[in-house]
Amino acid sequence: MKLALNEIWNFHKLIKADEEGWSYALHAGEVEISGITNEALKALNEDENYDTELLPSIFTFREILWQPDVFTEASMSLPSLRILKAFCDEAADEMSQTEKETNKIYIPLIKGLGNCCGKATEQLQKKKPDVKRILGDFRTGAFPIIKFFIYHPKNRNDYYIDAVNRLNYAVKIMLTQFHGRYTELEDPYWFVSFGKKIATKKQDPPKKEEQTVPE
Repeated sequence: MKLALNEIWNFHKLIKADEEGWSYALHAGEVEISGITNEALKALNEDENYDTELLPSIFTFREILWQPDVFTEASMSLPSLRILKAFCDEAADEMSQTEKETNKIYIPLIKGLGNCCGKATEQLQKKKPDVKRILGDFRTGAFPIIKFFIYHPKNRNDYYIDAVNRLNYAVKIMLTQFHGRYTELEDPYWFVSFGKKIATKKQDPPKKEEQTVPE
């Protein structure tokens, strides 16, 4: 069953805490995280240690993701992409040092954003790159990941509002100036499945028939 990003919380409230068999997968662009448990979802929704500075660090402060005409040449775009990739690599490495259930979700997403930066960097280094198309593809891949963090339940409200405004602006610019199409703009979503294991009683081996010796 497919659920929109924010629909998961109301659905999760209907599930009993001790009810086994539910499994969740998060799809954000090219990133797919499967095997997410009820406990992980609960931890995600109640993550009191969530770093609220993460959203501005990966989006709001990164003009490469939302400015229109600042990066018209490859040489102007490359430094920003490299800096953002370096931040993603460092953030993912730092998260991996602590055993938190939520990091099983955050780390693949942050690494996915870093991969988007790496792909764009590689393409921009080629001879005569189509900068606008490359940046358009970069944003198409990055936005589903960014949306997950924009709609994180523990975000600061002012950061959320600022990010939503910039994202809406960025989408408009991408469609008009960066060769984007509405059909390419995917929203992150959850896929919910249920598969309860049926316990089977171990059967005893068949008894051997007793044989009588004729008198």
